[in-house]
Amino acid sequence: MVGGEAVRIAVIGVGPRGLSVLERVVSHARASGPPIELLLIEPGELGVGIHSASQPDFLLLNTIASQLTIFSDEQMTPGKPVTPGPSLFDWCRSRNLDVRFDDFLPRRLLGEYLTWAAGVLLAEAPDRLTVRRLRTYATDVRQAGSQALVTLADGSEEIADLAVVTTGHGLATAGRMQLNGLASIPYPLPHVADIQAGQTVAVLGSGLTAMDVVAMLTVGRGGRFEHGRYLPSGSEPRIVLTNRSGQLPCARPATRADRRPAPARYFTPEAVHALRAQSPDGRLDFRSQVEPLIVREVHTRMAGASAAERAMVAEVLQPANRRWRSYQDFCDHQVDRAQADLVQAERGLGDSLVKEGLECLRDHRQALCAALDPPGLTAESHEYFMKVYVPLVNRAVIGPQKERIREVLMLLQAGIVTLGPGPRPALTPESSGWQLRSTGLDEPAEQAVDVVINANLTWPVTDPGLDPIGSSLRRWVAPGPGGTRALGLDRYGYAIPQQQNGGRRTVAVFGPPAEGASYYNHYVPSPGVWSRILTDLDQVLEPTLADSGRAAGSSLRLMSEPTADTGLLIEPATVSSGRSP
Repeated sequence: MVGGEAVRIAVIGVGPRGLSVLERVVSHARASGPPIELLLIEPGELGVGIHSASQPDFLLLNTIASQLTIFSDEQMTPGKPVTPGPSLFDWCRSRNLDVRFDDFLPRRLLGEYLTWAAGVLLAEAPDRLTVRRLRTYATDVRQAGSQALVTLADGSEEIADLAVVTTGHGLATAGRMQLNGLASIPYPLPHVADIQAGQTVAVLGSGLTAMDVVAMLTVGRGGRFEHGRYLPSGSEPRIVLTNRSGQLPCARPATRADRRPAPARYFTPEAVHALRAQSPDGRLDFRSQVEPLIVREVHTRMAGASAAERAMVAEVLQPANRRWRSYQDFCDHQVDRAQADLVQAERGLGDSLVKEGLECLRDHRQALCAALDPPGLTAESHEYFMKVYVPLVNRAVIGPQKERIREVLMLLQAGIVTLGPGPRPALTPESSGWQLRSTGLDEPAEQAVDVVINANLTWPVTDPGLDPIGSSLRRWVAPGPGGTRALGLDRYGYAIPQQQNGGRRTVAVFGPPAEGASYYNHYVPSPGVWSRILTDLDQVLEPTLADSGRAAGSSLRLMSEPTADTGLLIEPATVSSGRSP
């Protein structure tokens, strides 16, 4: 303990994930033990992250209202102390908002809920716990003997028994439009006001971030969707929607309040662990060992499906690396596929066998997490998983709401949005802007654009000014094949020092910066179901809070769940840009 008086824990970045740290500390602090001092290092509003309450209402969450909470219950953390509280849905209803359980709410509402929840948690801090709010940001964190050393923006330092890094997507305060017409990150979205009506904008990506950008450049410019059509305001730019796969994402399907995932038969954490036990070094080959489990699970879920329905799912989960005769053939196919997928999304889970089959990836993602947990995958397989399979999962089940896909189809019909020149397009700078060139079409196609917006949120960022802590964490980054990079973290999130002496580990990393070392670190917990993130937070917090003297992070055992598009091919001449954290 610092100074032999109080256990001191520093939380670096207090967005939604950092707020979960506060919730777990408050829950555990009700038990007897040494005094606790909790440092919350955050320059903005506590808990909000990228969910600013000033955002327009047309920027939506992609998780339904009833599946989001910042509090805890016995099902989320079995056998551990909890701090009950309303979910986002219950909170909205308590304020007489007309909200359905399956609504995709404005992102600002989640920001307001998180701000309110932060106040509740601070008010519930027991006497044992002292919370210090530092309205600044950290620039460095490192292990210093048996403690952690955190450097703040003014150069001052804080010593802690444990530093928990939850910086999310970095500071995210200055989405910057560079002189070469390439936006390094899309957020904060209001900066797209710099784009002029009539300019041509290439939006790199077709996922959630890309849909936000498209919304800002259309509805945000005064356009309207009415009676199945888009009515332009005349202030829109021309938008080219493009990505590496060339595919539009699958629409998030409708669901029912009583819907519960069917138990997995083949694609389970236990099955992954059994495969790992047969490997000489414990590492798995994802394509030859894990993917067959997924395919078998999907086929079981889709029993009774037609050949056409199975073909729809196969095109998503096992896409062929095909060439297209012409740009028109490519566009016609993508629109037809998106329209057919939208029909399935409207039918929804429980009715559409297509959506039930794809939903295996979301329902049983703990098996995907188990595949990436230490000792993880082979080097080649890790590269494949991060560069190919994660974008595939995002396209299949973590994509935009069905309403957003319907809007994109209307924008295509109105000529406001066009698709890029096929899969794997090349992007090169030109004297007056940029050029997109096809690489997957028999009849080559080109598109000239004025501005490029990189609508992908990835880590690590290359600009220390946008994510100083992300840059400092590079001391624990291990380069992999094909340029892949991931933090050296153990199963529970402890950073593994380059020189281990068997002592206490004092830095743990959660959320987006941990992506690659583990999988699917971006979500807010859901009420009533086991939470991996809260369970892992308990694993790193409990030894420090109890001051038990145990070597933190000593266990690397794998835990299973209780029963219960990125990038383009950039040619060498391209001016590179930093990506968002």
